[in-house]
Amino acid sequence: MLTFAEKIVLITGAGRGIGRQHALSLARRGARVVVNDYGGGGRGEQGGNPGPADAVVAEIRAAGGQAIAACCDIGDSEQVGRMMAEIVELWGGVDVLIHNASTYADLGPFESASVADLERIMRVNVTGGWNVAHAVWPSMQRRGFGRIVMTGSGAGMFGRRRDQAYSVAKSALIGLTKVLATEGERQGIKVNLVGPVAFTDQSKAQGIPSIMEHFAPPIMVSHLVTVLAHADCPVNGEMFHCGGGFVARVFVGETPGTVYTLESMSPEGVLEDLPRILDEVGYAVPANSDQSGARLSASIASVNPEFAEVLSAAKRERAAGR
Repeated sequence: MLTFAEKIVLITGAGRGIGRQHALSLARRGARVVVNDYGGGGRGEQGGNPGPADAVVAEIRAAGGQAIAACCDIGDSEQVGRMMAEIVELWGGVDVLIHNASTYADLGPFESASVADLERIMRVNVTGGWNVAHAVWPSMQRRGFGRIVMTGSGAGMFGRRRDQAYSVAKSALIGLTKVLATEGERQGIKVNLVGPVAFTDQSKAQGIPSIMEHFAPPIMVSHLVTVLAHADCPVNGEMFHCGGGFVARVFVGETPGTVYTLESMSPEGVLEDLPRILDEVGYAVPANSDQSGARLSASIASVNPEFAEVLSAAKRERAAGR
């Protein structure tokens, strides 16, 4: 059994829906849970209500678990800092962060979308994710251990029609996941992302059909999140699409492509070569931009002898400096 005894887990947006289920599930497995929820609605309105977080804490404690409530606006770095200071004072730090808090806008055509909706959604999903990750990072560095699970979305992975601002915000979390996974790798910190599909109170507003209430309850997402939050989690920098019992890896791949010299490249040539550039046979999955950059450099070197010499010299210099 995957246990979380003595692990401190901070979960944003844990007062309702998927976040609530994460909190209950991990508390049952021994985690000490910080239930963060600002108590607003799905569109970010009427924040500052401690009721949802308090209710989940009461539920966890009634079942014999340990939990505290934290009603703070994660879009405000100062409030997040105060929350983190209280956690450190009480429990010493944070081992696991699950950034689940989110907000959304009404579905509609792009011409009807507003910058106000974009800024509001970015504030919770992206700025909030940045703030809480930034706050727990020193604690995880001191421990030499950390697990961060970002909550993305199929909208961010693939784009969701009529849901532009939400798609943009969730897509931004992919970049945050990837860079933190790269930076945390040698410090015992693993960062992954889950794009969940589960029926909650907000589901209808986001276009999820009501039949999913029976087939895709939040617990089916929490099972995967439990794995990614655990000390035995074997993966880092990965993305998953999960819901209703379906679990799949989502990745950014790069085709073998083609390479030109300065003299041989032209718009007409690129247009002619597009079928080969788009051909997915033999694609690679770089773990980070360093690996992608290395592939690009190797390709340039394959048609430019002078660049190949410079690249080889740089590699020798790096090896000598180790």
